[in-house]
Amino acid sequence: MGDHGRFIPLSKDAHIEAFVGYQMETGRSLVDHERQAISFLTDDKENQQISVVRSIWFRLGHLRARRFEARFLNNNKPIVTDHIIALHKGVEYELILRTLPERYRKDKIQFEKVINSWRLTPRV
Repeated sequence: MGDHGRFIPLSKDAHIEAFVGYQMETGRSLVDHERQAISFLTDDKENQQISVVRSIWFRLGHLRARRFEARFLNNNKPIVTDHIIALHKGVEYELILRTLPERYRKDKIQFEKVINSWRLTPRV
């Protein structure tokens, strides 16, 4: 991820990603960004049986965001991803939990801590 984000390992099979980057296409809505993130899952040849089990409007700090949970097989291993996308002044923010179904409840606690600590800081 370089200097655009952070990768937080939770286990061999689980991690949280925090990403920030400029919006490449500023006219796209949050729903468009959510659809694109889901499309990346479906386009990955290692993923099968993708099912979006929840898709909601959400608040990331004071920003309006989209949050979706998807379940799928990655190389025949069951995976859960909990994905949040927010946009603000031409910048895209993403927080992503990727874990195994049996770890999801425990790892979601750590993910919620990251979500709750999220803040915008003034640009320098």
